[in-house]
Amino acid sequence: MVAHKQALKGKRYNKYATSFDYKLVSNLLKLQANLLDGTYKPLDYRKKVITEPKIRLIEAPAYRDRVVHHAIHHFLTPFYERFFITDSYACRPGRGIHYATTRVQHFLKSCGQNLYVCQIDISKYYASINHARLMELLQEKVKDKDLINLLKIIIGSTDSGTEHDSLFTSNSYYLTKGRRGIPIGNLTSQLFANIYLHHADMYAKQQLKIHHYIRYMDDILFFHHDKAQLHIWQQAMTKFLYEDLFLTVNPRKIRLYPARQGVSFVGYVIYQNFLRLRSSSVRRFKKHYHKQLRAVANERLDPDAMRESFASWKAHAKHASSQHLIEKLESQQADYLFVRAIKRYHRKHCIAIQKSYVQTSLFDDL
Repeated sequence: MVAHKQALKGKRYNKYATSFDYKLVSNLLKLQANLLDGTYKPLDYRKKVITEPKIRLIEAPAYRDRVVHHAIHHFLTPFYERFFITDSYACRPGRGIHYATTRVQHFLKSCGQNLYVCQIDISKYYASINHARLMELLQEKVKDKDLINLLKIIIGSTDSGTEHDSLFTSNSYYLTKGRRGIPIGNLTSQLFANIYLHHADMYAKQQLKIHHYIRYMDDILFFHHDKAQLHIWQQAMTKFLYEDLFLTVNPRKIRLYPARQGVSFVGYVIYQNFLRLRSSSVRRFKKHYHKQLRAVANERLDPDAMRESFASWKAHAKHASSQHLIEKLESQQADYLFVRAIKRYHRKHCIAIQKSYVQTSLFDDL
């Protein structure tokens, strides 16, 4: 029941959730029976392609499977929180974007001048997670056989297919180490992704002895005053990720630069004492925002929907030095709402004139 309530958040008016909720008790009992007798099988995923901020395939599970995922997440998250390092972020309670930016600023302040940062990013991370290796890592901590069997069923219910094959060489571990890929739309995928890279976190901390290290999902940073040392660590991490976890570091996203230039991380450019919004994020939002404003002016979108979307972005932007930008966008919003009001007034006025003309014509005919 707890898992159902969690799964229902934000989905109360979804037709699949409503259908499940209509016969809640019988559906939960049937699902429980399937889990207990080992006959549970995930249903087909609903697939959707999104284009912002980049092209991604979202695979949404059936609602009954969402309930199962929430139950697993409810149990495993507090269990694994005991093992995760302090400086891994994303999809963890109380460790989101803003907590990560605060931590980076702490590193910048505490390390003093002439600090360098190395930044690496894994190519197609979710699509690259190897099923067999993930199961090995799960079995290191989870000893319940029934739970392990259930996790194996969920992990094996989908794979990344051939969509990204062209990005990797024919002898790459991505292609030669068996089934791989977990769906972005699964709640369990977020937890699995953190568990998978926790192994890399421990290597960085225990073997390489990187003191100033931080990871936000597959975006990894480490800091040092010596560029040569960072280069050594970067090569070691790249080798470890490939040989132990079968992950490929994107060579175009390896950056080593002075931290005083600003650390580009989690949508911000981070400095010691302030944040700046990343230019690409601003451009992307402006494009979406102006499209919404035009739709509002042409009465194809309700102003409240536009305001809600803007308020969400504004809450993110206010953490950075962006007051001038926010004021400019709010001014544009007022302009477009004024245009909408004029159009509505003009149309209403024209309708009133037409009605008056029709009534006058009828009176004249009489």
